[in-house]
Amino acid sequence: MDAANDVELRELRARAYGPRADITNDRAAMRRLRELEAARRAELSGATAGPAVGAEEADAVPAEQLPTEEAAAVAARSAAPTADDGEPEWWQPGEEPDDDARAGATASVPRRRRVLWALSVIASAAVAAGVTYALTGVAPVSASSGVPQTTTLHPTSATLVPQGFVGAIESTPVYDFYGLTLFLGEGGFGGPIGPGGACIIAVSTTDVPAIDSFDGSSWSIDGPVYSGCSAGAFPASIEIPLHADVPAALRARFSGSRAIQFVLDGDRIGVFVDGG
Repeated sequence: MDAANDVELRELRARAYGPRADITNDRAAMRRLRELEAARRAELSGATAGPAVGAEEADAVPAEQLPTEEAAAVAARSAAPTADDGEPEWWQPGEEPDDDARAGATASVPRRRRVLWALSVIASAAVAAGVTYALTGVAPVSASSGVPQTTTLHPTSATLVPQGFVGAIESTPVYDFYGLTLFLGEGGFGGPIGPGGACIIAVSTTDVPAIDSFDGSSWSIDGPVYSGCSAGAFPASIEIPLHADVPAALRARFSGSRAIQFVLDGDRIGVFVDGG
């Protein structure tokens, strides 16, 4: 075989046995492949002592490394889909596959790759769906109302709150804010709190009794009492709707607003007003 036939043989073998086999429906190419393989076998069997290797032949693949037709058939069988008994589906046990069967076997390789690729896409989609469900299974709820802070209160009030009044602690810091008096308590109306906890209580300033008139055993109040206690990482806070029961000074200061919130932070109280 000359160099041109050798190149043609390699190209046809790549089309028949390579990863991008496309010779299945090309009968002329199949016949040409058989002719060239037969010529190659005849050339190898009839050779005794070959001449010196030339530059053109040195570039060619050694003959013993070229796949024979029988080796290609074995490779085709290994890539071919099999039935339950392990034999290829398109021929019976003990029978040699014909050219169409061998070509179908080589074409099965890219088909199987396409199937594997499709399965990988499905698996990736399933994983993505699982991750999406994990992220959206719990609907997020904002922990902040988004209301801007209006001011910060510091314990500078001249009002004295007797110990025990609505649960007030001894020497409690006191805060005044437009007719409201805020102070710290042991538990408010929510019961005792855990270690390190705190409660904030708000009443109308006119309802705070005088120190000398408070006996500590009993107390009464005419207006509403607002209280809230901390729990773990959550700070003590109270929310007060700005309706007719609040002091007139507070209602007038925030006329048109809907509610006010007080949040305890150490010895300070943040004030947040919902303007509506």
